[in-house]
Amino acid sequence: MAKRKTIFGFSRNELILMGVDALRNSKASFLGIFLMSFMIGVSLRHSPVGYIHYHITAYAFYGILSVLLSNTLCNHPVAAWRASMFFSITRILAVIFIDPNFFLFPIIMGLLIGLESQFYWRPKNLLDVKEIKNERRPRFVNINMIVTEIMYIVMPVVLGILISNTSYESTAFVVLGISTVQFILALCFKPTTKITSKRHSLRDAFDTIVSNRALRGLTWIQFLRGFIMTGCAYEVVAQLNIYQSSSNDVELGSFQSIGSITAIILLIIYRKLRSKNQQKGEALVFALLPPFILLPLSAVLFPGNFIIAIVLYVYEWSVVQALYTSTVFTTYHQNVLKDHIHDDVLRIGVDIIGEIWLCTGRVLSFIPLLLLFYFGYEQYMLPLVIIQSIIAPIAVIMVHRFSTSQVQGKLSQQRESAPAQRQ
Repeated sequence: MAKRKTIFGFSRNELILMGVDALRNSKASFLGIFLMSFMIGVSLRHSPVGYIHYHITAYAFYGILSVLLSNTLCNHPVAAWRASMFFSITRILAVIFIDPNFFLFPIIMGLLIGLESQFYWRPKNLLDVKEIKNERRPRFVNINMIVTEIMYIVMPVVLGILISNTSYESTAFVVLGISTVQFILALCFKPTTKITSKRHSLRDAFDTIVSNRALRGLTWIQFLRGFIMTGCAYEVVAQLNIYQSSSNDVELGSFQSIGSITAIILLIIYRKLRSKNQQKGEALVFALLPPFILLPLSAVLFPGNFIIAIVLYVYEWSVVQALYTSTVFTTYHQNVLKDHIHDDVLRIGVDIIGEIWLCTGRVLSFIPLLLLFYFGYEQYMLPLVIIQSIIAPIAVIMVHRFSTSQVQGKLSQQRESAPAQRQ
C-alpha cells in the first residue's frame, strides 16, 4: 500500500481540520463581543435584555439538541460538521438581511448559534479522534493551539478597526467570505475511514452517574461551571462593563486581545509548573480563583471605573475560561471518564449528560439577571453576581477535591488489594 502524501508533516485531512478550526476562531469576536455591542448599541437601544434572551435561547436550544440529535450527529459526523458551516453562513446572512430592531432578532440569532455549535463540536471531536494519527497528535494540538491564540489576539483588533471605519453589517460581508471559505474547505474533506458510533442510551448513562460518586461530582462541576464560570451571567456582566467603558469598537477588540495575551502567559506558566509538579500547576489555578469573588465587589464599589472594568474582563477571559477550563477541568474531566467508564458508547452518553447540566447551569444563571432588568432593578445586577461568585467557586473547589479524593481512595484500595490477589 502506498504511503499517504503529507504536507508539512500533516495529511490533507489534518490540514483541513486545522484550517477550518482557525477560520472559525477568526470569527469568534465578531459573533461574540462585537455582536453584543451591535445588539445593545443598535438593535436593543442600550438595553441588554435582548442580549440575555440571545444567550438563554442559545444554551437552552443547545441542551435540547444534545438529547434529540446526539446519536444522529455521532453516526453522520462529516455531514453534520459541514452543516455547521452552513448554519454559520446563515447566521451572518441574518445579521445582513434581518432588521436588527425586529423583536425576534436576538431569539433567531440564539437559535442559529445553538444549531451551529451543536453540529460543530461533537462531530469535530469524532473526526479529530479518527483522522489525526497518534504519532502526529501532539504536534497537531500544539500548532492548532498556536494558530488559535494568534487568531484570538489579531482578529479582534482587525475586526474592531473594520467595524469602526464602516459598520457591523458591512464587516459582516468580510466574515461571510471567511465562512464561505470555511465551508468550501469542509467540502474538500474526504474521510479515510467510515466514521460511525454505536447508539448510546442516556438512561444507562444517567444510571451510571447516579451510582458513581466521582461521576456525580463531575456532573455537579459541569453545572457549577455553567452557572458561574463559562458562558454565564458573570461573563455577560464582564462584557457589559467593558462595553460601557470603551469608546469604540477598536478599544473593545483591544481588550479581548489583551485577555488573550494574558491567557497565553498564564498557560505558559501553568505548563512549566505542571511539567515539574502537577500539584504546583493546580495550585496556581486555585490560587487565582479567590479574586473571582473580589472583582465584582470592586465593580460595585467603583461603578464605571475603566481599570476595574478591564481587569474584570481580562480576568474572566484568561483565568476563568482559558486557564481553569483548558487545563485543570479538561484534565480532570478526561481522567475521571477514563478511570470510571471503560465503554466508549457509555462514555459518550455520560459526556452528553454533562453538557446538558452545563447548559442548565448557564440558563439558570441568566434568569435572576433577566428578572432584575424586567422589573427595573438593574442596579442590583453586580451584587447578584457577587452572591453567585461567592457560592460557585467555593462549591467547585469542594466538589473537585471531594471527587479527586474518591478517585485517589479507589486507586489506593486497588493497590492494597493487588498484593493479596497475587498471594
